[in-house]
Amino acid sequence: MNITQRRTIRKYTQQPVDDELLNRLIEEASRTQTMGNLQLYSVVVTRSAAMKELLAPAHFFQPMVTQAPVVLTICADFRRTTDWCMQRQASPGYENALSFMNAATDALLFTQTFCCLAEEEGLGVCFLGTTIYQPQTIIAVLELPELVFPVATLTVGWPAEKPKQTDRLPLEAILHQETYGAFTPERIDACYAERESLSENKHFVEINEKETLAQVFTDIRYTRKDNEAMSEGLLTTLVRQKFLRADSLSDLIPTVVERRPDILECDVVRFQNKKEKWVAFVGLLDGSPYEIFTGLQDDEEGIAIPKSVIKGYIIKHYDRDGQKRYDFQFVNKRGYKTTIEGLSDRFNPEYWNYAKLISGVLRYRMPIDHVIRLITSLQLENDTINSWTTGVARVLKKYLPDSSPMLEEEEAE
Repeated sequence: MNITQRRTIRKYTQQPVDDELLNRLIEEASRTQTMGNLQLYSVVVTRSAAMKELLAPAHFFQPMVTQAPVVLTICADFRRTTDWCMQRQASPGYENALSFMNAATDALLFTQTFCCLAEEEGLGVCFLGTTIYQPQTIIAVLELPELVFPVATLTVGWPAEKPKQTDRLPLEAILHQETYGAFTPERIDACYAERESLSENKHFVEINEKETLAQVFTDIRYTRKDNEAMSEGLLTTLVRQKFLRADSLSDLIPTVVERRPDILECDVVRFQNKKEKWVAFVGLLDGSPYEIFTGLQDDEEGIAIPKSVIKGYIIKHYDRDGQKRYDFQFVNKRGYKTTIEGLSDRFNPEYWNYAKLISGVLRYRMPIDHVIRLITSLQLENDTINSWTTGVARVLKKYLPDSSPMLEEEEAE
């Protein structure tokens, strides 16, 4: 197929892609350029419906993930090379950012070559741009070891559609002679005039209630808050896969503190559970939620504190028998310290168990938006506890750094 005629295919027939053809295309694609002739990539082939279902959440449930005959996950892979070195009396040193970049480049070069070869055979391919948004899920499903990281996903099958080709920017938008040329207002107008004039893009702007096509991308599709949230997850996962050292990213990735400090700063947040008034005590470490306690307000068995109190401290206390409890302390308007003892004893045991679960994921620095999703996904038999979890989720939304995962479908053309 002439590459100028190519298009992304998201709908496929039920005709299978046989192993012989797939293996031949993968082998031929391996002739692509590679750093140091190391071929720093691996390909995981997914055919079973059950495995596709497990991969689907990582790709925001885009239908082609479960409907395509084959899903390929192409990984940056320094595991194989490292094992080879170790088994040949060589000392590998590939737990670093440069090695990841080399392996990711190798993997993407392979991916593009495979796409071209597959389309020449008449197969349809869709490149999913969601692969690096939630790599943790893909790593878990595919059981990827350290020094292996998913960088590209392809859905592959025989086309059941012939969609309209998407537009491309003109040559002057991507070509620079000798040095990089500035994009003046006049040059930007020339580069984007055709794209902005397309009726489908004008409609896109209108339905999203924006003034320009650029605003659709900055305000809705690829927002700063989404990019920053996904970047944090990406960096954290690169650390876990040993491509980066945690100490080199200390300013970017929060450190997990295994031992709870004896005293934590605390925010006091009030919320409604059914028709009852509740209060949440959110322990903070370095300004981020570390633990949460909740209890009834203004009740003989509840927690009564002045409405003006919005800050304080949670203090870990041990009694003579070595039993641990958590107290809340605040300074009243007269400057005197007031202590409410036994926050952890003011719970229905079932509430306390869920509070401990939430505190556990907070302490291990799960991103707040993921914690909120976890809480809201809990489906419990007790309606009162379901209402309580909704209230706790609302409390934690206060700590979102204007960041939550992209929810819209994402794939590259």
